[in-house]
Amino acid sequence: MLADTFPKVLFITPHGFNNVTGSGITFSNLFSGWPKARIATIHNDPEPTTRDVCELYYKLGLDELAYTQPFSWISEKGKAAAVASELTVDKERNSPAISKKQDIWVRGLGSLVKMAKRLFIDVIGDSFPERVNITSSLEEWITDFQPDIIYTILGSNGMMKLVEDTADRFKLPIVVHFMDDWMDASHRKGALAPLLRRQMLDRVNRIVGRATCCLAISPAMKEAYEKRFNRRFEAYQNTIDFQYWSRCANEGISRGAVADIVYIGSIFPNAQLDTLILCCHAVKEINRLGVPAQLTISSPSGHGKRYKAELQVDPSIKIVETIRDDDTFYRRIAAADILLLPVNFDTDSIRFIKYSMPTKVPAYLTAGGPILVCGPAEVAQVAYALSDKWGYVVNEKNQKMLVNAMVHLLEDNELRENLIRNARDVAQKNHDLKVVQKSFQGQIIEACRTSLENRTKYE
Repeated sequence: MLADTFPKVLFITPHGFNNVTGSGITFSNLFSGWPKARIATIHNDPEPTTRDVCELYYKLGLDELAYTQPFSWISEKGKAAAVASELTVDKERNSPAISKKQDIWVRGLGSLVKMAKRLFIDVIGDSFPERVNITSSLEEWITDFQPDIIYTILGSNGMMKLVEDTADRFKLPIVVHFMDDWMDASHRKGALAPLLRRQMLDRVNRIVGRATCCLAISPAMKEAYEKRFNRRFEAYQNTIDFQYWSRCANEGISRGAVADIVYIGSIFPNAQLDTLILCCHAVKEINRLGVPAQLTISSPSGHGKRYKAELQVDPSIKIVETIRDDDTFYRRIAAADILLLPVNFDTDSIRFIKYSMPTKVPAYLTAGGPILVCGPAEVAQVAYALSDKWGYVVNEKNQKMLVNAMVHLLEDNELRENLIRNARDVAQKNHDLKVVQKSFQGQIIEACRTSLENRTKYE
């Protein structure tokens, strides 16, 4: 590899390039402009991957990464699911593949499997030992690509072992990028937790120790991880082409007759679900008080439908699938009268997301609508809104305070104008693609150059 060329980057990741998940969108924005032929991705992401930044993918199979026996039956791709799949109706041929009696048997088996899973997980825990194998096909695929460096956000114990094994076998340097504090939250419950947690911490410490470059998702994480691992970190999160997407921004501060409140993003029990439910009840209440409003929740992978019973507490609340087209996405958030950024208040959630910075933040900041942040002040995204004054913050789990905040945001045009102006200034200063992407890609190039120089020095 020449020092002034783009290195060949091998992603090893639970999330591929996509336009749905936070990691997938962040990858796409940070690596856009990198030559496609010099990016390849090994992943086990259930979401469809995109081809605008990376075209070369290897999706891991059960022969490469899976739960060890006797836990393999827990996987959704395990034997029980395969049996049920084989017995489903063959829709393409428009003929029943199973009899009514078989269908009843399959449904009954599925219910028993779900009950057994729940009982097993309550006792054993919610994660299990994994086995990893670099198969001949995977080894051949990597050899054909001839990578210069590994980029990874780590993941499960098995995914981390795959990172280590690949780095050892192909003598590759590693860039590690942490996107939330999953280490603090993982392997806390169940009989297997102590063993798996010890394995996790050992692997993380080894990989961070050998990594040529370590990256964090926020300045708060950078500061905390430098102390935790006693080494230098740099902070990079999602970015935005500020000049390009500003053309979609809402230029006005007034609101519609029926207030348009929007939440776009993932919904997880250990991140934002409880507070999003609180927001739903607040919207119901402001309608009762005579302030007409509707809340649209747009989430990927069926998240909204999964929690429909808890979220759709009023006819004013609408749940839709995520918007996958960038232009439609930006125009939608620009049209909103309030953009919601909910964060849970419970200890487990705070442990997991305290240093996280949601992928949507740069887009929210650019959109030209006021942002309502509801969450604990010690979480990085809430602290960021407070310190830089780009969002109206409710930092208590209090429905009355949330109702008052929504009404205030909708009725006070001066407040709306100040928040919108501050948000756009912060977006341009801290998240502009032209600045952040150049610095980030320079880190990857420099990490590869440093590794090559060190290797040459000691050979």
